[in-house]
Amino acid sequence: MTRIQFFLIVLVTSFAYYILPGYLFTMITSISWICWLGPKSVLVHQLGSGEQGLGIGAIGIDWATISSYLGSPLASPLFATINVTIGFVVIMYVATPICYWLNIYKAKTYPIFSSGLFMGNGSSYDVLSIIDKKFHLDRDIYAKTGPINMSTFFAVTYGLGFATLSATIVHVLLFNGRYLTLSTPQNYLNFTF
Repeated sequence: MTRIQFFLIVLVTSFAYYILPGYLFTMITSISWICWLGPKSVLVHQLGSGEQGLGIGAIGIDWATISSYLGSPLASPLFATINVTIGFVVIMYVATPICYWLNIYKAKTYPIFSSGLFMGNGSSYDVLSIIDKKFHLDRDIYAKTGPINMSTFFAVTYGLGFATLSATIVHVLLFNGRYLTLSTPQNYLNFTF
């Protein structure tokens, strides 16, 4: 078999593999049996929906769904997988529900899980309406339209993303600070191979 034949076989196979869950039959991305128990309950859908809620009890048959939060769990060491899983559980099943059900920053006005942006009344935010022709923020229109709001999960993960940047720098300084030295430009020219 030539390389091009192998490439074409892999291309067609991967396309066929993803066209089913990603386009034709998206239900296998997240099968939520809990939502079947209470099809009209908002709370049940917030807890059980794998696409619009916390995904408790949701089952994903699609490998892209299974590996979405870490990449491939088969390609990382066990301690890293456990660490990411614990962080995921704490954020998804502890911090997000607490912030949502305590209605922090009017969280119940917006979906519990969404990457969309919202107005104060819960409707979608039209970001293009606050941008001028040069793609700069029009502060007058923004003041009239109101601030941008996020879903609880998006706000929590966005905030923690900024916190991890600071935590990374502090971690390096605390645990590896003694190895950091100030270098002069001359040191970069003295390479020995």
